[in-house]
Amino acid sequence: MSSPSAIEQRSYRRQYCSFDAKVLMDDVGPYSVITVNVSLHGLGLFSQRRLVIGRNYAIAIEVPDSPRRINAWGTVVYCDPTEAGFNAGVRFLDMDAYSKACIDDLLTSHVSVC
Repeated sequence: MSSPSAIEQRSYRRQYCSFDAKVLMDDVGPYSVITVNVSLHGLGLFSQRRLVIGRNYAIAIEVPDSPRRINAWGTVVYCDPTEAGFNAGVRFLDMDAYSKACIDDLLTSHVSVC
């Protein structure tokens, strides 16, 4: 899914953006990551640690100029090693109404904060 020759299988628009985020991991507490892209149904992120495919994590995304952060619960669908760390994809399972509205604003805004 993440290789350059892979066929795009996503059905939903993604916004490419680089936001600071935290993945809440039971064994190490909140762990810092960087978003790569986001959609209403998932996100891509870059991590220094491997995320376990199939495992569910809570994710908190800091959005510039937003009074609150995006909070979501998601499952890791891929985690590919790179020379600098890991590229991972997370499919959202649940999020609050504010977080959904914030992502929708990111996807429909003509002024990009990414």
